[in-house]
Amino acid sequence: MSRTLSLSAVSVVTLLGVMACQKQQAAMQGTPPTASATPAYSSAPASSTAPFKLTASIAELMDSVIDPSADALWDSVSTTVDASGTTQHQPHTDAEWHEARRHAIALIEGTNLLVMDGRKLVAPGTAVLDQQVQGVLSPEEGQKKFDEQHAAFVQFAYALHDVGEQMLKAIDARSPEDMMAAGATMDEVCESCHLTFWYPNQVIPELPASLDANKPWPQKERGVNHRSDSSPSQ
Repeated sequence: MSRTLSLSAVSVVTLLGVMACQKQQAAMQGTPPTASATPAYSSAPASSTAPFKLTASIAELMDSVIDPSADALWDSVSTTVDASGTTQHQPHTDAEWHEARRHAIALIEGTNLLVMDGRKLVAPGTAVLDQQVQGVLSPEEGQKKFDEQHAAFVQFAYALHDVGEQMLKAIDARSPEDMMAAGATMDEVCESCHLTFWYPNQVIPELPASLDANKPWPQKERGVNHRSDSSPSQ
C-alpha cells in the first residue's frame, strides 16, 4: 500500500514537472502554453465598423482648425504697398518660424479629419455660415451636394493637404517667397471647394462703369489723386 502511494506521488511530481517545463518552453518561444485557460480580460480592441468617435461637423472643423491655420499662414507673409513705401512682413525669430510651422501642421492634419467617413457638413439644427447671402446653399442643399459629390470633396481635401506640405517645406527652408507661392495655391484650392459646396450660386455684382477694369484710364487722371470728369473741381 505504501509502495503504491509512493509511486502515485512520484507520478504527480513528474506530471507537475512536465507541465512546468511546457510553460517555461512556451514562454521562451513566445507562444501561449498548451493548457487552455480563459484570460481575465483582453487588451484587443472590440471589432467595430466605426473606430472613430466623430463630434464636429465639416463646418465646425473649418471654423476651429482649417480656417484659423490657413489665415495665420496667409498673414505670416505679406507685402504691403502704401504711400510710405513697400513693407515686407515675414517670420524672423525662431519662435515666429516655429509658430508658422505649428499652423502648417494643424492645416495638414486637419484635412485628414475632413475626410473621415460619417462626418456631416453641418451640425443638425445649425445654419450655414453666411446663409442669408444670395448664392449660399442651405444646410439641406449643401448636405445633398456633399453626399452626391463626396469623392470630389475628398480630392479637394487631398489637394489642401498637399499644398499644406508645400507650405511646411517652405517654412522649414525659411523661404518667404515659397511660402507666398504656396499660399496663393492654397487660396485657389479653398476657393474652388467653396464654389462647389458652399456658395456655388453666388452672384457677383458688376463693377460700376467708373471702375471698369477694361476701360482705359484717362491720361490726365493718373496720379495719386484720381478723379473722374464729373468730379467737382477744387
